[in-house]
Amino acid sequence: MRRTRKEKERAQKVWAERAELTRFGLGKIAESLARAARDLYQRGWQRVQEGRLDEAQEALRKSLEIFPDAVDALRALGRLLLETDRAQEAVAIFGKVIDQGDANGEDFFYLGEALLQTGRRKRAVEAFDQAVTLGLPDRLRREAEQKRADALEALKSSPLTDETARELEEALYWASFYLDMGFPRRAREYAERALSLAPNDPRAQQMRHRIEEAIARLTG
Repeated sequence: MRRTRKEKERAQKVWAERAELTRFGLGKIAESLARAARDLYQRGWQRVQEGRLDEAQEALRKSLEIFPDAVDALRALGRLLLETDRAQEAVAIFGKVIDQGDANGEDFFYLGEALLQTGRRKRAVEAFDQAVTLGLPDRLRREAEQKRADALEALKSSPLTDETARELEEALYWASFYLDMGFPRRAREYAERALSLAPNDPRAQQMRHRIEEAIARLTG
């Protein structure tokens, strides 16, 4: 018996939805959970478009609590973390996307951007190379090539290894965290650690200046 056009359209819609739900765990978790993960992702993406970034991050993280390997939610969260100056977390997120074996050029581009923001220039260059190899839209390709060239130039004059750069980024993160929380003396410990790793780093110097000003206000 031949199916009508409406029946075919409905079948195609059902197939497309189930294919989408597979990306949110259908076949590994219950369909109701896969739908919840998908709906939370869509809510998060909508909040990004509206500029409600805190709500977006909350929805995306909840989606990943249901199905941690949801690559669409991982990608969205990784980009959001980059936009909100949380590059260290973004490195881990895009690393997870890539580890799943289905990464595209944009995944490597944003990994490179996150690595660059955390001072790991050598690894960033490798990520940008892979991004260009896999293919990027023209705008991102030009940006990747420029960032790669800038990173290579910086590597010539930078004494920091990737490991030291990572430690520096972590020290600056915690210094900023404790300063914002109102514990400048605790923040000072991490600022001193940052300066011991990179005495001439302008971010470390600026952080120390901010911390000393905060301590002076407390004791003044």
